[in-house]
Amino acid sequence: MATVDYTVTNLELRASSDSGEAAQALTHQSMEGLFLLHVKELAAAGEPRGGATLVHDAGDHGGRYLELARRLTRDGWAAALPDLRGHGESEGERGHGAGITEVSRDLAEVQNHLSYRLPNAPRVMLGQGLGALYGLAFAVENPGTLQALVLAAPLLRPEFDLPTAPGGLRGMFKKVGPRAPGSIGWTPQQWSADEDTRSALAADPLRHDIITLRAGQEAQRAAQQFPERLAQCEAAVLVMLGTEDPLVSSGDAERLVAAGAVLLLVEGGRHDLFHGPGAEEAGERVAAWFDEHGKF
Repeated sequence: MATVDYTVTNLELRASSDSGEAAQALTHQSMEGLFLLHVKELAAAGEPRGGATLVHDAGDHGGRYLELARRLTRDGWAAALPDLRGHGESEGERGHGAGITEVSRDLAEVQNHLSYRLPNAPRVMLGQGLGALYGLAFAVENPGTLQALVLAAPLLRPEFDLPTAPGGLRGMFKKVGPRAPGSIGWTPQQWSADEDTRSALAADPLRHDIITLRAGQEAQRAAQQFPERLAQCEAAVLVMLGTEDPLVSSGDAERLVAAGAVLLLVEGGRHDLFHGPGAEEAGERVAAWFDEHGKF
């Protein structure tokens, strides 16, 4: 079977204000305010049935999900793998994001670009970890935009090592701002039980362990706000959770089930379900969900 190659698009987007809204308008005389978002795109096999967007995890990048995207192209989906701001090959300070408003803006731009030749075609999305939380927020705030959504290992209790101001006199002079870097703090063992997968994670130069104060706080806010609103997204939602995931518990996932999602437990899986043993089967489950529900 021939390998589906990808093309790269650097979307020219607006910079963000501190709150995540679009900053000043661009002009033809200046590059100020321009932001480049790196997106890998894969063409569908045959006539496209719609567009699929895959949203990566914290400290991660879209290129790690190429095999899953290739699986979806065999079913006719045109696929997009964006690197979120501050991640992968996109611009921005490592690990920094201005929050849910910014991410939702960017995901809308990615989908619009992916589907500009298919304005009336279905759209589906998969998010992994923190990307699942972002995908849920996007779907809730843009009801009816997606026909199907997969939340893989959704991070419903984001716990990061965020920066704090020092105590005493030092705290009077050293301020901790929204861009102050903290640590994601996840170990390779939490990601996967597979040694080859852990080695690949450690050797990947595009991955990092940084999350800023603003990005971490926004993740925590989203986890409090969006799970119970899942029904508002008007999409068929599948939650995939490894039974050995140390970062997401089945109790957490039940919040989404109570709001209308279907839960699929992956026996023995840790946080990363799409690499190593079992990845092919996990990809088949995603493809089946999109095949069944990714239609008008």
